[in-house]
Parts: sequence; structure tokens; C-alpha cells
Amino acid sequence: MVKLKDFTIDFDCTKGIPFFQVHQNNRIRFDLYEISLADFKSIINEVFQERKDINAIFISQYIFNGKRQSAKSKVGRILQLNNWQEHVVAEDENNAVVYASIKKLSSIDVYNYCLSIRKGRRPAYISFYSNDYLLYVSTDVIDVISNDTTNVAKLKDDYKGLYDTYHEHQ
Repeated sequence: MVKLKDFTIDFDCTKGIPFFQVHQNNRIRFDLYEISLADFKSIINEVFQERKDINAIFISQYIFNGKRQSAKSKVGRILQLNNWQEHVVAEDENNAVVYASIKKLSSIDVYNYCLSIRKGRRPAYISFYSNDYLLYVSTDVIDVISNDTTNVAKLKDDYKGLYDTYHEHQ
């Protein structure tokens, strides 16, 4: 498990996804295929303004019986893998998960990665984050999380009718 600074999230493929680790007031979910490309880009630009440092964390490898095997994430085909750092999380003495962190990405990098998933590329177990927001993308959803509930409330107001309310408890 990797603890993300400024978030109460354990980024761990054996735990629940980040969306289910936080209260509903700290999260918003968008269906990747139900929003227009213009809204899609607007959401990413609102969450990750260019002046902020954006980081990513993803599973890059698994270690089985002491041997490394690629997670086949193919993140490097979309993102330039500079400032790469590995975090090995051991399950036992012979098995582990290798999480890779990348620093200093741009909102354009995030948009391009999410767009590639929307076009059918297989997603990695990946999250993008800054000091204020965390964005998790999977095969069909984009989840945005913030420890500041006012950030999420603003997104919910700005994108009323566009976000998924299935997991909202009234």
C-alpha cells in the first residue's frame, strides 16, 4: 500500500478503489462515455490547472516468486516517464507489487491519457494527483476526489446533470 500525501487514501490494488475510500462529499464520478469531449477537457482543466504540479502513481510491475513481471500498463506510450520513482510493496518475502510514481505532469498529459482510455486502450491501475485533487480513471469512469469538500461541491454545481449520482446517498 502506498499512502498518498494530503489524501486519506491507500493506493493499493488489493483495497477498494480511491472513490470508495472517501465520503461522498469528497468525491464526484463521471461516466467516461456519457460526457462530451468539451466537458471532459473542461473537467480536467478545472481539476488540474497548468500552474500546479501533477503527479501520477500506477502499478508498473508485479514480483512473483522473486521475479519481476511487467504489469503491461503501457503508460510510457502516452506519458513521458521522467522523474520515475518505484515503491515496492511486499506481500511476503517473494511476492510484491511495484508502484511507480511520475512527477511534474501537465493537465494535457492527464487529458491525453484519459482520452486514450476513452478510445479503448486498456487502463493501468493509475491515479493522477496534485495538492488539491486526485483523479482516478478506469475503463468507464473518471473519479475526482478532494479532501476539501468545497472543491467537490463546486464541481458538482458546475457539472450538475453530468456526473454520476448512482452512489450518492440522499
